Amino acid sequence: MRLKSLDIKGFKSFADRTHILFNEGITGIIGPNGCGKSNIVDSIRWVIGEQKISHLRSENLESLVFNGSRNRTASGLAEVSLTFENTRNLLPTEFNTVTVTRKFYKSGESEYRLNDVTCRLKDIQNLFLDTGISTDSYAIIELAMVDDIIRDKENSRRRMLEQAAGISIYKTRKKEARQKLDATEQDLARIEDLLFEISNQLKTLENQAKKAEKYFEIKKEYREVSIELAKASLEGFNTDYKSLQIQSETETDKKIKLEAVIAGEEADIEREKLDFVEKERQLQSLQHSFNELVQQLRNKEGEKNLISQRISFLEEKELNLRDFLQKGANQIEGLEESVSFTENQVKDENIKLDHILLRLESLREKTEFTKNSFSDIKTSLNQLRSDHAQAQRNQFESEKILAVADTSIQNFARSLRQLEEESEVRKSQIEQLGYDSALTEDLLGTRKTDLFQLEEHQERTREQILQTQQKLENLRQELAEESRKYDAKKNERDLLKSLIDSMEGYPESVKFLHKNPDWNHTAPVLSDIIYVKEEFRTAVENVLEPYLNYYVVNDLEEGLKAVHLLDDNKKGKANFFLLNKFPSEVSETHQQPDETVP
Repeated sequence: MRLKSLDIKGFKSFADRTHILFNEGITGIIGPNGCGKSNIVDSIRWVIGEQKISHLRSENLESLVFNGSRNRTASGLAEVSLTFENTRNLLPTEFNTVTVTRKFYKSGESEYRLNDVTCRLKDIQNLFLDTGISTDSYAIIELAMVDDIIRDKENSRRRMLEQAAGISIYKTRKKEARQKLDATEQDLARIEDLLFEISNQLKTLENQAKKAEKYFEIKKEYREVSIELAKASLEGFNTDYKSLQIQSETETDKKIKLEAVIAGEEADIEREKLDFVEKERQLQSLQHSFNELVQQLRNKEGEKNLISQRISFLEEKELNLRDFLQKGANQIEGLEESVSFTENQVKDENIKLDHILLRLESLREKTEFTKNSFSDIKTSLNQLRSDHAQAQRNQFESEKILAVADTSIQNFARSLRQLEEESEVRKSQIEQLGYDSALTEDLLGTRKTDLFQLEEHQERTREQILQTQQKLENLRQELAEESRKYDAKKNERDLLKSLIDSMEGYPESVKFLHKNPDWNHTAPVLSDIIYVKEEFRTAVENVLEPYLNYYVVNDLEEGLKAVHLLDDNKKGKANFFLLNKFPSEVSETHQQPDETVP
């Protein structure tokens, strides 16, 4: 086996497709620092399945794709292909040339290819398993691995020698075999646990199986009895149907005779209708004349009512005017009296005015005399003012002392009055207390009687409370019992609903068609469109049991579509009723109340 070529495109610094041939005589790739020699090693390690990004000197898978530069756009794909020459058949394949390809897209998708055929990473690892070429082998050595070999870090020399000797493949297989053995031991332990559980449940299942067998026997007997009962019921129904059919024929004959009589009566009615139409025309002309007379009469009555209203209005207006005149006459009399009274007052005021004028003259003379003496008095007044100011100051001091004394006297007098009032109040309180004491004794006796009655009432109330608490406890117990019954019914309902939703008990084909939207999945089965009373349900189920799972579809095309769907998905078989194959008119049959209704 010999490395033949390496193709790189979009990996790290290789923007364009680069094809490297490893012909005979080539021992290495040389170049200046930064030209991409290490990227070639990383690409070889990456294409044979390296999963640790740190070993590829990158942070994530996206950084492996060429990220672009000033002159080049970024690449969306990293692709590396490694070609080997397999002329010695060291690789376990019949091809002489083997090409391994790994691709990674920036969208996150990746793929492995072996000779341009999609494969898994494990297929590539198994291909190179015994060849010494792998991500952790020493066929590809970097500087860090040389340092580890020199220092023998984590037995790196031993691993290198084992790989050179071809022992590592057996160690790998041993490790895989041990893992398989551990998984098998765990499966065995689980099987033992299951066997133990099954052995514990086996006896219970045997009892249940016996009960099931007994149930099916009883169900078979019950089905036979129900069929016999249904036959007897059908015979009774047939007898009733025949008698009713005879009665129906008799009633039909009576109906024909009555129809003939009705036809004759209808002819008479038609003749009477013609006479009635003529009379109705005459009546309409008379009615028209009558309506005109009634309209004239109403007009006259309206005019009469209008005249009567005018008369009543005028009469009312006359009464109001008379009242107004009467009030005016009264007001005139009052005004005349007030005028005479005013004239008398004017006479008195004139007399008073004369007296005032006389007094005014005398006052004028006095005023002249007073003016003359005013200047003398003014001089003496100024002297008196100064004396008065000094006297006022002395008086103010005296009044201040007198005010303090008066205040003290008033306080003493107020205190004395308060004491006298309090004494009167105390006396009245003592008298009132004597009176209240007698009332209190009477009231105390009444209160004792009331207290005794209240204690008796409290005792009765306590007994009623105890009885009520007992009733409340009983009601709580009943409520708890009803709640348990309700929960049981609710759980039963939920169970039935889940069974109905999951179509438990129906064949796999019916369940598949019910959930498949590619055909009329809303089509009902026969059991969905039949309803009977509870007492007849078992008999009808026993009779129609083979047909209850049949689908009811419109036509043959719809049924064939469902059959093709079942065949394509291998979901079994289903049966159908075709509605368009039934007669469009069904003969009339007798039906008892609350019997089978579609």
